[in-house]
Amino acid sequence: MKKILKKYLPNQLIQYLFYLRNWEHNIYSLNTQININLDTNISDFFIWGKEFSKIEFVAENLRALLIGKNIEVFHILRFFSEEGEFIEEQKFSSSKFFERIKINPIKTESKYISFTHFVDSEKSLKKILEEAGLIESNDICEQNRGYTIYYPGNKNFGCSVHGNFGGISKNKFIRSKTNLKKHIYTSVYEYNKNSIYEIVFNNPTAKTISIKILFNNSKGEMILELPSLGTKFFKVKNYSGSISFESNLPICRPLLFKNPAPNFEGNFDVFHS
Repeated sequence: MKKILKKYLPNQLIQYLFYLRNWEHNIYSLNTQININLDTNISDFFIWGKEFSKIEFVAENLRALLIGKNIEVFHILRFFSEEGEFIEEQKFSSSKFFERIKINPIKTESKYISFTHFVDSEKSLKKILEEAGLIESNDICEQNRGYTIYYPGNKNFGCSVHGNFGGISKNKFIRSKTNLKKHIYTSVYEYNKNSIYEIVFNNPTAKTISIKILFNNSKGEMILELPSLGTKFFKVKNYSGSISFESNLPICRPLLFKNPAPNFEGNFDVFHS
């Protein structure tokens, strides 16, 4: 069926029809789906914390990885406040396949904020692929992933985690879509009352999002309001059991800092729940 549609209908109309068909399962906006091309550069959404002794970011050079040789690029990190306002940009050059970047300190009163990662180079991705003989379709884009390494106290000991779901575009800040209906996500993790947790959410959508936190073993609940591109957290201590999250986010999976910074005890951890 898709081959027949491609033969007789414009490409954008085909994408629109298939988007509507899979409406409930799409995590990106319609604008994102239709306007993806080789000039689109998309980032995951990463979290930075003020109280860590050091934070590093392992950035991938997708352009070098695609053709199997070093290409000089700029890794561009853009930081957004707790309320989703742009703070600053940090730029680092590298030709390696993977570059371990030490993030410079950020001036902010917030404990947690978020950032994106993009790459840029003298040659465009399209030109790089054309020279390598790899260009076959324009309906692909560059998606930047990476790992953040958090050092809670001792600068020789850190834990790493990949970024949250993002879908944020460098040029137009295309964001993931919100679901029409709220849904509940229950973490598979069992919280332990002997540990302290800071649970961090960030919002890659264009709308303010409400997240209801449900403490399943105590019947307690609370609500977090997340502005677009904003970051919020809440602390959990003296609690054992599971926690659920109700929201309109397509993927409502927070980042958990277990026994968070500052921590010199060696029992720190960070992970997605």
